[in-house]
Amino acid sequence: MLFAYLGARRNEFAGLETRDVLDTLHGAAIHIRANVHRNIKNAQSDRLLPVPPELLRLGFLDCVETIRKMGYRQLFPELFSPLLKTNDPGDRFYKNFIPIVKASPQFSSDLWQRSVHALRHGFSDTMKQAGVDTSIISDIAGRLGESETALRYTNVAGLPLIKKQLEKYPVITGHLEARPVHLLPWVENEELPPWAGKKPGDRFRK
Repeated sequence: MLFAYLGARRNEFAGLETRDVLDTLHGAAIHIRANVHRNIKNAQSDRLLPVPPELLRLGFLDCVETIRKMGYRQLFPELFSPLLKTNDPGDRFYKNFIPIVKASPQFSSDLWQRSVHALRHGFSDTMKQAGVDTSIISDIAGRLGESETALRYTNVAGLPLIKKQLEKYPVITGHLEARPVHLLPWVENEELPPWAGKKPGDRFRK
């Protein structure tokens, strides 16, 4: 849902820390910035984004607080293994997400050849068709400005402006109901993930 409603790169959300979810004067926000788990692509990628209202309705902040109280630094600890010298949370998310996408009855090989990128592209295109200025779309997506003016003479859109523009994005999860937080078993029990220490492909042989 974060990818659908905010159109970020896959490692930007997958590598978030609990401290990156903030309470600001303009409401709950996500700070995308470099950390020990991953870097960001460019200076424009360091940005503050509002938590979409649908995620607030469905209990995103409750989930964040639960993970924070357990002592996890990563917002999505299921994407990390202490057995690995280097973790790529974006890659791990991709490996978990793609089998789910392909199993969907709505799966289209033409549309979903680059699944997460399709969400990012779809977000930008939807905002453009809704009349949102391309410079604001770039600010939300963390892309460098397309012109010298955008790069040198304008500031990045602030939270109030971004929140206002995001109201133009359609609600696509209105059919879902808010439910209590249930973490994955190995996260809740602070155990190794089931894929830890396995060779590629082994996790699908059960």
